[in-house]
Amino acid sequence: MSSSSLTLASVADIHAPRFLNAFRSALSKIELDSCVAFIIAGDIVERGKAREARAVFELIKEKFKGPIIAVFGNEDYEEIEDRLKMDNPDIIWLNDEFYDLQVGNITLRIIGSRGVLDNPTPWQRRNIPNIRKIYLQRLVKLKTLLRSSPHPTILVTHYSPTYKTLKGEPPRIWPYMGSRRLEKVVEQYKPLIVIHGHAHKSHVERAFIDVVPVYNVSLPAFNKIFLISFKPRKSLLEYF
Repeated sequence: MSSSSLTLASVADIHAPRFLNAFRSALSKIELDSCVAFIIAGDIVERGKAREARAVFELIKEKFKGPIIAVFGNEDYEEIEDRLKMDNPDIIWLNDEFYDLQVGNITLRIIGSRGVLDNPTPWQRRNIPNIRKIYLQRLVKLKTLLRSSPHPTILVTHYSPTYKTLKGEPPRIWPYMGSRRLEKVVEQYKPLIVIHGHAHKSHVERAFIDVVPVYNVSLPAFNKIFLISFKPRKSLLEYF
């Protein structure tokens, strides 16, 4: 790895307290000193248990002093978003938003979102009014954010932006887990990297949308923290 490369740490689906011990074990096996940020791709807590998030962040802070960036997952319910932000104000929360991470003379734009589903789940259709419209609006928002980014860009979503990293999950539920519509947006605007979670049973850690690497960093799927190294001015990445 050349001196111009950068490294991110990333994970998803801790569902604290459910997989907190697995997360603690995974953290104990890696060094984070060279990382420029720690990214959590959603489902920090289990079923809206907002108070459990603090334990997750405390474990990270024991080993890592840099920025922690998080998006919300489907179990980080919308009604606990404000509580999560209030209880953990030093975390950079991204909800269809971007954050410009300055690393020396390099600016990385991190775009974060829950993501988009091709088909809302039955629960979502019953409980979230206008869910199809919400996903359509989010798709347009992400397209706008990617198109307008002046910096090397990393896209972080909870739901998968492709079906390619869902292999291992039953194919019949792929439309409830990810989005081919977002895949087309990624293919068009080509961020450096895409990171997602949600696919607990996947056996695909990395796939490509055209030249863009897509990483499924789900903790239950791979039982590890991902370290992703890349050269921010190029499209090709080195993966560990």
